[in-house]
Amino acid sequence: MGNFSLLIVITYLYAVFVLLLETKVTFIKAGISKIIFLILSGLSLYYLITEKTLELDLWLKILIYLPVIYLLIMTFTEDMAVLFKKTGIKSSHDKALGVNNDLADHLYQAVEYLSRNRIGALITVERNIDLSKIINKALMLNADVSKELLTSIFIPNTPLHDGAVIIRGNKILCAKAYYPSSKRTDLPMHLGTRHRAAIGISEQSDAFTIIVSEETGNVSITVNKEIEYNISRETLNLYFEKFLKIN
Repeated sequence: MGNFSLLIVITYLYAVFVLLLETKVTFIKAGISKIIFLILSGLSLYYLITEKTLELDLWLKILIYLPVIYLLIMTFTEDMAVLFKKTGIKSSHDKALGVNNDLADHLYQAVEYLSRNRIGALITVERNIDLSKIINKALMLNADVSKELLTSIFIPNTPLHDGAVIIRGNKILCAKAYYPSSKRTDLPMHLGTRHRAAIGISEQSDAFTIIVSEETGNVSITVNKEIEYNISRETLNLYFEKFLKIN
């Protein structure tokens, strides 16, 4: 194997290693990262094939090809699921993990009310990464999720309206939860403390957070270190389908 071929392979395997460490659930979210990943994959496989891969030891073949296949599947599973939904095709993954419809309905109704009345809100749904360190410092509620309770919490000038609500399962575990604000320097200057806090929690966990702006009533979402501003009600429902899964 030539020096350049070996360098390509080592670079690719290093990228695989970094990706495996980065997250247990979601691989390569940004489009540019997918492009880079595919280029590295193509170069690696091309040089391996041209350098007589068949002569490599079995363990080396497994080391190279198994991560390629695994990461390709994991990388594009969610993209394929979205495509299937748009075309009306349901995947077996969707059948195995159903959407928590009760939670989705309560959240949708609450967000609709808060947005329509321009009541600022920060609602976080805990997913795989435990948020107990933040929950333990907040005001414990441990109450069933309902539109009425969620909307009443965020009414201005009430004792609980400041901070965030954290939901685990179908329970509102706490209110008045405070998140570390994101330190990113590329965020728009007009973003308020709620949006920066929501981005902050998405940088430290895989939590799914809904932000309602009190100035505009616009609804935004943060998850996996990204924020999407001013989403439509249809997009909100798509987020629910994607992230409010019953384990």
